[in-house]
Amino acid sequence: MTRRTQESLKKAGNLSTTTKGLLAAGTSASLGFKTLLVEKTGTGTGAKPEFYVGGDCTNAACVPSKAVRSIASIAATKNNESMMGYYDGMRIARQQSSYAVDQVRTREDVARLANVSSLDLEFVQGCHFESDGRLNILCYDNSTWLREDTSSTEGGISVQERTISSKRFIIATGAGPKIPDNLRRAAEQSGVPYHTYRSILRPGGHHRSPGSRLDDDDSLLGSYDDIVMIGGGATACELGQSLCRLGRATNTSVSIVAPELLPGEDAVLRDAADLLLKNDGCKMHLGVRATNLTEGEPDGVRHLILSDNTRIKVDCVVFCTGRTPESSLSSLMLHNIGVEWSERGIKVDSCLKTTARHVYAVGDCAAVHPRDRRAAHAGWTGFKAVGNAFLPWFLRAQATHPFVPRVIYTVPELASAGMTAKECMKEFGEGGYDVVIVREKGTDRADMDNKERFTEANFIELRAEKISGRILGASACGPAAAETINEVCLSLVNKLTVRDVARTLHSYPSHGYLLHRCATAMATKDVAGLLSACGGVGRFLGRLLRMFNKVQSLRLGNGK
Repeated sequence: MTRRTQESLKKAGNLSTTTKGLLAAGTSASLGFKTLLVEKTGTGTGAKPEFYVGGDCTNAACVPSKAVRSIASIAATKNNESMMGYYDGMRIARQQSSYAVDQVRTREDVARLANVSSLDLEFVQGCHFESDGRLNILCYDNSTWLREDTSSTEGGISVQERTISSKRFIIATGAGPKIPDNLRRAAEQSGVPYHTYRSILRPGGHHRSPGSRLDDDDSLLGSYDDIVMIGGGATACELGQSLCRLGRATNTSVSIVAPELLPGEDAVLRDAADLLLKNDGCKMHLGVRATNLTEGEPDGVRHLILSDNTRIKVDCVVFCTGRTPESSLSSLMLHNIGVEWSERGIKVDSCLKTTARHVYAVGDCAAVHPRDRRAAHAGWTGFKAVGNAFLPWFLRAQATHPFVPRVIYTVPELASAGMTAKECMKEFGEGGYDVVIVREKGTDRADMDNKERFTEANFIELRAEKISGRILGASACGPAAAETINEVCLSLVNKLTVRDVARTLHSYPSHGYLLHRCATAMATKDVAGLLSACGGVGRFLGRLLRMFNKVQSLRLGNGK
């Protein structure tokens, strides 16, 4: 049933209940602005709409992937035969990911959101902008999505058409998995099942891709002998390792095909990723691209053909070839309100304002640096965009954060922040910065834990300006690399030096103690650093000596 109502006037309209959309809506509502939060529903079994919030982060990426990693870590440990003897690892992973998502959904309860003062929530079948600048939505009645069981709705699910005018619109529609058209067609023609992170991680078999095959909807991926991951980013590393670990009991083969691992990161981090994935049994095919899929040999075996003409046996493909906001933006008809966008996202300025003065874009749908597309940063942009949208011009500020922690949740974790070595070289030149790397292997903590975990790949690399000692960036691999890199981000934001970190006691033998060792080595490498450790007078003399060295460096043209 569809009925049309008169237009509704709102102060702020937020498109999408993704993490950044929820944060933006909550911020605007807390400031007293009447806010409408619009979320396009997915469809469940039998085309029944699903009324959930949280976007990919809650339902198909961050939350379920970490739950799967937890079960995969159990499956990878020794003496796990008792668990694997009674349950299939893939089934347990599906149950755990569904449980984790359900718990987060409970905390993001739509009924509770609907009762927030100054905040309205609408679930819609679709929405688009009209030429007069209003937002047209086809929304469900509140009584429909506030009911726990929508399948009992008599006479079909009621919807109504509304047009919304707003002082400001904030678009937070996120991004979805990107599949190269040529490889999608090849998979469909050859009959090879294919997946993305969404079809694997999102609870419920009804989210599988059109070209997929499942033996059991309660299993994470079903039964396959040869899985090929195409892509080398964070998703391929995390999901590839988990599938390797879960597939050990059935000798499932998992291959990763990519031009390189973790593009844009330093070689030391890429090497660590390669080492830990190989240690878990992943077959690495780097420096090549997937070009085609065979339609089946005489023996029925299908192969993935690589750019170097290598042929890999395959019976399932998982595409980890990036994300794009194109599918979520194309239906909004943004051209009607003068908003420019491309496959990279919506064109925005430093305040996240689009080419239309009253429209802002946040999170993954905004055309920001791809390296900054992280869940925490998406939430940050949602918060900052609200301030820029409603505060006076002289209070507006850059909405993107300069120091975004980049973490890949493998086991052990991979993390980085700040400037890479390549960026440091470009900015400061040869000899303009210092770098120290400390490996965990051979340390006290590694010797304590070597029976429990893999330590060969673990390290921390710290980069700092040569004379001042100001921290520029870091890379790390270890069981607590995410927490370690948070400390680095704190140092970057507050412009701390290696001496500040060295003066801060770190508990022994914590995982963060490696960072302290790096900072201490860099802080005491010269006379100025040693003087700084000798009380107030020593710090003053050390500062004078560093100033003198800085002047000398500038005179010689060896520094900036």
